[in-house]
Amino acid sequence: MDKADKRDKPAKEGKFSYESVQDVPTLVEYLKALTAGFEKGEIHFARKDLDMVLAPKGLIGFALEAKAKDGRMKLAMKFAWRESVDEAIKEDDMLVISSSGGGD
Repeated sequence: MDKADKRDKPAKEGKFSYESVQDVPTLVEYLKALTAGFEKGEIHFARKDLDMVLAPKGLIGFALEAKAKDGRMKLAMKFAWRESVDEAIKEDDMLVISSSGGGD
């Protein structure tokens, strides 16, 4: 199977990773695409040598970590789910994400 064939059929298993430095408008577009993918139930990832589709559904594990130290900032988000499990117990601990410090 050549590269053109792989692009026609995105992988449903394997690992996709990507790391780069981007400006804020580009990151906003990535976040919008992720949001749309969660709403649609299909998130498509692609780069020149790999093409992968994930299908989030049911309850999804969510982890968020934010750090600030000595002028260095870090925000990490992680989502995890299983294809065969649709139900789990929701936690009562609610997260608030806002664009200002007051929770607005």
